[in-house]
Amino acid sequence: MTRLRTLLLALFASVLVLGTASAAGVDFDASAFDAYDSDEGYIDLVVEDGTMIITFDEGMGSLDATMEGGSLPLDDDVDEYRLRDSEALGLYGGLPVSTTAISVTVDVEGDGHAIHDAVLARLGDLGLSAEEIFAGGPVRTYDVTHGDDAWLVAIAPSGEHATISIWVD
Repeated sequence: MTRLRTLLLALFASVLVLGTASAAGVDFDASAFDAYDSDEGYIDLVVEDGTMIITFDEGMGSLDATMEGGSLPLDDDVDEYRLRDSEALGLYGGLPVSTTAISVTVDVEGDGHAIHDAVLARLGDLGLSAEEIFAGGPVRTYDVTHGDDAWLVAIAPSGEHATISIWVD
């Protein structure tokens, strides 16, 4: 009986820890982008319900950073329902984006160092706090928090482009 209680308490504790750790999320949203009309768009950052979202749209948001798809605009052979997945524009449109259940990575065009500064400013505008954990070097990495939500944000500025990666922490 004691072993069963110990097992149940351990299971309950792990559910609490995992539930807290997975409260934050990350996503890529290109639902406002017209993939049949444009080949280039701008990214922005938003936070909704504990999820940090990289958005992609034709209109410039808070970041002067663009992405271009090698196969965009799409022709009518690609059904619109296929574009609902966050990986779709990378797959069908050649957009430099990669997503997993816990991360999003985009490679964007523009002044790399200005993009770095704009991402940090945008995080501040959203009410998130960012603390650099690896100063200097080619990849700048930050612990980003908002209440109980936490992310790891890495920005690699290089000349006329930057790679931005966001992971659930």
